[in-house]
Amino acid sequence: MNRKSQKALGFTPLTVTLLALSLQSLQASPLETTVELGAGLEHSSNALKTSTGERSELEQQAIAALGLNYESSSVIAELDYITRFTVYDENTQSDQAEITGDASITYEQMDDQLYWTLENNRRNLVRDRALANIQSNREVRAITTIGPELILRPSASDAIYTGLSYSDTSYDDSDQQNSNSTGASISWQRSLSEVDVASVNINYQDVKFDAGLGDNQYYRATIGYSASLSKLSYNIDVGYNTSQRESGDANGGYFQAETIYLSRSSSWRLAGLHELTDTSRGGEVGDFVDIGDFYNSALEVDVFELTYLELEYSNSALCGACLFSAAVLVQSEDYEELDNDSDEYAFGTSLTYQINSLLTGGCCLATVISVSKITMLGMTTLLLMLALRSIRH
Repeated sequence: MNRKSQKALGFTPLTVTLLALSLQSLQASPLETTVELGAGLEHSSNALKTSTGERSELEQQAIAALGLNYESSSVIAELDYITRFTVYDENTQSDQAEITGDASITYEQMDDQLYWTLENNRRNLVRDRALANIQSNREVRAITTIGPELILRPSASDAIYTGLSYSDTSYDDSDQQNSNSTGASISWQRSLSEVDVASVNINYQDVKFDAGLGDNQYYRATIGYSASLSKLSYNIDVGYNTSQRESGDANGGYFQAETIYLSRSSSWRLAGLHELTDTSRGGEVGDFVDIGDFYNSALEVDVFELTYLELEYSNSALCGACLFSAAVLVQSEDYEELDNDSDEYAFGTSLTYQINSLLTGGCCLATVISVSKITMLGMTTLLLMLALRSIRH
C-alpha cells in the first residue's frame, strides 16, 4: 500500500468492519515482532522537585517493550507499547507501574483513494500544574481516534484530501478532563514540481467534555508548503485558528514548521508550533528522552495557547556502534482563564552503544527548568540503561 497523505483521520462507522479486516490480514501474513527487555538506574538531584529541601533519589527501572510492524497491499499496522516498573531506593515516592505507547491500523478500502484508520496513544501526564511533577501527581491519558479519509485527484498535479474524525479522550483519575470530539477536514494539495507541494487546509473539531463544562468548537485555516530535497526536507503551515465557547471566544495565529537535514552520519531537526488547544486534548509535542513536562493535564477545564520550539541533533560517527543525540526544547502555555501560565526549558543528551546484535547500552543526561507564576524549579537527571532486543520476521 502506497499512501501519500498529510494525516490520518477518523470517524465512528465501520469500526468493527475495519478491525475485522485488519486482524484477518494480520493473522494470514507474517509480522515483524520486536521484544525489548531493559533495566536501568536513574539518579535525580531533586526527586520531589521542590524549591526548598531538595532530596536526591536513585530510581531502579525495569522495562518491557513490544513492537509489531506489518504492511501488505491493503493494510499497514504498527504497534509500540512500553511497560515500565520503577522502584525508589530512598522511598521519596511510591513505586509505580505504567503502560504507554502507540498503535495504528490503516486499511485501504479503495486503491489509493479511501482509507480507514484506527489509532490509540497512551501518555503519562502531569495532573496538576500547581503541584510538583512527581509520581503521585501523574496519570495516564488515552486517546483513541477512528475514521476515513477520501482522496480525490482531479488532475495529475492536484489532490483533495477529505476526512472525518471521532476521538475519545479518557484520563485515569481526572474525570473532568474526559472528552470526545468529532471533526472534519479538507486539504487541497498541488504539486509544484517533483520535490515541492503547496496546500490550502481547513480543519474543524467539535469538542464535548463528559462533565458538560468547557465544550468548544475549534476552527483552523492554513496555507502550507513542503519540499523534499536529497538532504533537506521542510514543511510550513501558517494560518488562523479559533476556539468558540459559551464563556467567550479565543483566537489567534497558527504556525507549524519542521526542517530536517540528513548527512551521511548526522542529522538535524528543527520544529516549532503555535496553536490553540484545550486541557483535555493538550498538545502533541514530542519530548526527547522523556525530559520535561511536555504533556500536561489540569484540574480545571480551559483553552490555552501553546508554543514550542525543539532542536535535535544526532551523530553516528563517534564510533561504528555508537549513536549520540542531543536536544533543546522550549515550551510556553498561556491559559485563557486559569492561572496556569508556564514556561519550560529542557536540554538532554544521550549516548547508546550497540554491544552486539541483541544487547544495547546507553546513558541519558537531562536538565529541566520550569517557570510558572507560583515557582521556579530546576532538576538534573542521569539515566543508565541496558536493553536486550529480539526481532522476529
